[in-house]
Formats: sequence, structure tokens, C-alpha cells
Amino acid sequence: MTTTLREAKARLSEMVKHASRGEEVVITVHGKETAKLVAVPTRRKKRDKEKWLAELDELRRKYSTGRIGISAQQIQDWDREDRF
Repeated sequence: MTTTLREAKARLSEMVKHASRGEEVVITVHGKETAKLVAVPTRRKKRDKEKWLAELDELRRKYSTGRIGISAQQIQDWDREDRF
């Protein structure tokens, strides 16, 4: 939906309702697109976060090098020791 600034001011509540339903409301000034009213993205549910954290823990266990807590420099030094 495209509307002028004057019309958007007069019918702001209606424009917000349209945007909250997923419709983009473009506001023009002197025929040029100036602003866009869009819905706020929905937040992920807590269970999605918990699922993601569980997957992350599984990946950490699966691909762990056993070298947790040491610096990258120490890992490089260990790898270089094997070569000499």
C-alpha cells in the first residue's frame, strides 16, 4: 500500500493495523518514497532457543578437539612440535 504523508497522518491507526498484518505501507512526500511502515519481526519462542542451544552442545561434543581453554598460539605451537 502506498500513501501520502498527509493521508498517513490522518489515518495512522489504520496504517499501523495494515503493517501489523504484514502489509508494507510506503509513505510518499511530493511523490517520492520516503518511509516504510512494516511489522516488527516476531521473536523466537523460548523453546526454539532451548532447541538451538541443545544442538550447539551436541555439535561441541561431536567436533571437540579436546583442547578447550587454551590459546590459538598454544595449539599452533603443539602442531609445529610434531613437525620437527
